[in-house]
Amino acid sequence: MFSAWHPHHRLTVAGYEKRIADGQRVVVAAHALLECFSVLTRLPSPRRALPETAAGVLAVYFGSDAEICGLDPEDCWSAITDLARYGRGGGRIYDAVIALSTYRAGASVLLTWNVKDFLLVAPPGLEVRVP
Repeated sequence: MFSAWHPHHRLTVAGYEKRIADGQRVVVAAHALLECFSVLTRLPSPRRALPETAAGVLAVYFGSDAEICGLDPEDCWSAITDLARYGRGGGRIYDAVIALSTYRAGASVLLTWNVKDFLLVAPPGLEVRVP
């Protein structure tokens, strides 16, 4: 929603604003919020955002309209154990943490432009689809 140059920018902003207007509950995994800040502030120039700018934009979109959720230690170990059982490692752990966090917070749908990777790690009962 921050990067106007991104091919999904307009669709993402429009979908988010419609969901807010419709009164839908927005749940954001703490890890996703932190990762977003990290990426926005380390992109190559000229797309890199100043930390203050990135923080401000994230606060506008998620500061009051979104519930920020995370995992407890038992869920962290569960995510690691589940991925190891299926022979999955690397960066998929972060997708698993995002999926499990939102599911544990009561979300029934996870919206992402990266459906393929999240389908591999989503807990049963969490629908994964594009925004």
